[in-house]
Amino acid sequence: MKYFVFILITALYSCNTTLEYELKEGDILFKETLNNALSSAISDVTDTTGRYRFSHVGVAIKEGDRWMVLEAVHDNGVSLCPLEAFGIPAKGEVVRVIVGRLKKEYSYDLERLKAFGLSQIGKPYDYTFEWNDSAFYCCELVYRMFAEAGQNYAFEPIPMTFKAKEGTFDLTWVKYFDRLQSPIPEGELGINPNAMAQSKAIELLYEMNY
Repeated sequence: MKYFVFILITALYSCNTTLEYELKEGDILFKETLNNALSSAISDVTDTTGRYRFSHVGVAIKEGDRWMVLEAVHDNGVSLCPLEAFGIPAKGEVVRVIVGRLKKEYSYDLERLKAFGLSQIGKPYDYTFEWNDSAFYCCELVYRMFAEAGQNYAFEPIPMTFKAKEGTFDLTWVKYFDRLQSPIPEGELGINPNAMAQSKAIELLYEMNY
């Protein structure tokens, strides 16, 4: 009898979890990548969550019956990635994808969110992280999508830093901006994946299985 009760409770819990955590359009996918130099450089100067070290974000949408992720990435700029490919690691990497969702009180227009994001496909990647230009880095795209959809309070731009914890510029970033022949935009407004994940508007729901 005790065994039956345990099975019943487990089944009910599993059903509730499935319903509660069903992927929805507009969900934000936070990616943590280990063993990647640039991802580590991002998380090293932005990691304030303690639990995760996110370095990339995208937004889940549906194209017909297929789940896709709207994202801004190196080389391809603003583009669509199949959901099943979003979390696949490159050789030697370890990737985790955590699904985040805006709380109910932070409403937005889903159709406007999708329309704006899709209209930006083909825009270049923002390698120098300039806040008010026509290129996008990953968080900048996500921020703009929600802002254009009427949600201006979920995320807040903050002064960027490219310094390590000891207060000196992270060597990876020094080399990165040297290659671009661009000054490090220390203190300029921007946003990063870990700051987004910490927003009071966000609930981190579950880890996707790949």
